Amino acid sequence: MKTFLLFAVQTMLSVSVFAQKQDISIDTDQKELQEVFDWAKQKARSFVVTGTRGPVNVYKKNQSADIASYQPAYWAGYPLRTAFYSRDFCHQAVGAHLLGLEEENFTMLRAFAASATKERKWFPLWAINFDGSPYTLDYRNDDDFVREIPAVFELVEKNAQLYDWTKDQRYLNDPALSLFNTKAVSDFVALHDAKKPNGVAESEGSGNIFKGTATYNEHRDQTLIEAGDGIGSQYQAYLAFAKLSAWSGKKSQAGNYTKKAQTLWNYFNTEWGVKNNRELYNRGYDKNNLPVSGWGKENSWFLPLKEITDQRSNRHLNYLDYIDAQLGSKEGLPENIEAITYVPELFFKYGQNERGWKWLKYIISKINTVHAMATLTGTNGDYPEVSFVLISNVVQDMMGINPGVKGNSLETCSHLPQDIERVKVSNVKIGGAMYTVKQQGISGTTLSYSGGEATQYWQAGFPGSHPYLYVNGIKKKSHIGQKNGFTYSYIEVKIGRDRQYTVATQL
Repeated sequence: MKTFLLFAVQTMLSVSVFAQKQDISIDTDQKELQEVFDWAKQKARSFVVTGTRGPVNVYKKNQSADIASYQPAYWAGYPLRTAFYSRDFCHQAVGAHLLGLEEENFTMLRAFAASATKERKWFPLWAINFDGSPYTLDYRNDDDFVREIPAVFELVEKNAQLYDWTKDQRYLNDPALSLFNTKAVSDFVALHDAKKPNGVAESEGSGNIFKGTATYNEHRDQTLIEAGDGIGSQYQAYLAFAKLSAWSGKKSQAGNYTKKAQTLWNYFNTEWGVKNNRELYNRGYDKNNLPVSGWGKENSWFLPLKEITDQRSNRHLNYLDYIDAQLGSKEGLPENIEAITYVPELFFKYGQNERGWKWLKYIISKINTVHAMATLTGTNGDYPEVSFVLISNVVQDMMGINPGVKGNSLETCSHLPQDIERVKVSNVKIGGAMYTVKQQGISGTTLSYSGGEATQYWQAGFPGSHPYLYVNGIKKKSHIGQKNGFTYSYIEVKIGRDRQYTVATQL
C-alpha cells in the first residue's frame, strides 16, 4: 500500500509539467460539454507516468512490487495495472496527441512494435510495463501470451495517423516501426491464414486469449476464427501502410498495398460480409468456416468504423440503424463503458450527428455529475480510455478537425448536433502549427494559426450541397463531393500565420 501511495504522489507532481505542454481548451455554449471536456483534460493528464518511479507488474493494491523508473508513457488499461495495453493505446493515442503527449505516444508505439518478433509470430505484446518490460499478468512465454488480431493492424493504422498529426519523421524512419509495419501486413497475415485460406488473418478458434483470438470481444464468440474487427482493421492497415510507403517515397509499394486494400474491400462486400446474409453483414466465421451474423459488439461496429462496408449501399445504412438499435437494448449495450467510447466516432463519421451526440451524451452521463467528476462511476470505474477518447471525440469527430492531405494543411467539416450552437477549440497541434478553430453549427467555421510554415492550406468543408461558399465574406465557387456516404461542399483556402479566416455557407 505504501508503494501505491508513494507512486500516487509522484504522479500528481508530474501532472503539472505535462499540463503545460499543449493547453488545448474549448469554449462552447453547451455547459455540460464544457465542464466534461475540462474534466477530461485533467483526468487524462493524471494518468501520465513519464519520469516517475513506481511499482511494476502490479494489478492489486495489496501486492508487493519492485520499484522501477518509468519511460515516457501514460496509463492505457486498468488503473490497478502498471502497464499500457495495445488496444487501449490505439484508441487513446489521438486524444493523447491533442494533449501534447507526443513523446509518450512515440515511445509506447515503438515498444509494441519492438515486442513483435519472429518467435512470437509477429504478434506484439498485449501489455507492456511502464518500464518497458513485458507485463507478466498477460505474458508467460513466447508461446503463451494474450494476443488479439485487431490490435496488430490497429498499431499500423495508428503509426500512419500519428505521423499525419505530428509530421514526426521517426514514424517513417524508426527501424523497429518499419520492420513491424512491414511484417504485420505481410508475414503476419501469411502465418495466420491456414484454417480458412483467403488472405484474412485468423485465430486458432480455441477461445483462449493466451493462444490468440480473432476479435476484441472477449465476452462472446471467442471461437470465431475470423472476425469483423479483424478484417476491418486489416483493411485499414493496408491503407495505412500504403500511406507510410508513399510518404517514404516507395511509390510501387504504396500502389501495391492500395490494391491489396481494394481487393480486401471487394472480397468483404461480395463474399465475406454478405454470404448467406440478405439484409445486414456477417461479423465473423466459426471453426467450421460458416458465417456468423447477429450482434457481436466490437466485431459488429468495427465494420463500418473501419470503413470496410459499402457506404453507397442500403445495407450499410441499415447496419448503422441496427447498431444503434442493439446498443439501445438492454442485452446489446456493453457493460464496460470504455467499449462504448468507440460509438460516437462511428456515427459522427457518417454524418449522423444526432446519433453521435446521443452516445457522447450517454458517456458523459456515466461520468457522473459535474460536482463528482474526480471519479468515474459504473463498471470499470476510473478507466483512462474514457477521458482520453472524449478529447478526440469532441475535437476530431464532432468538430471534424483532421490533418489535410498536403504536408502543411488541415481539413474541417463540422458535425455539431442541433443542441450545440458553437464550439471553439484552441491549441490544436498539427505538424508545427497550432490552430484555433470555431465551429458555428454546421454552417460556419473560423480558423487561425500560429507557428509552422508561413503558408498553410485549409480545406473547409460543410455537410450538404452548397454551390458557393463565402471566404471572409467573398463569394467563391465550391467543390461538391461525397465523404463517408454523405454529400459535402468544400473549398481550399490558402492561409497566412496569425490571421483569422471565416468560411460560411451564407452571408
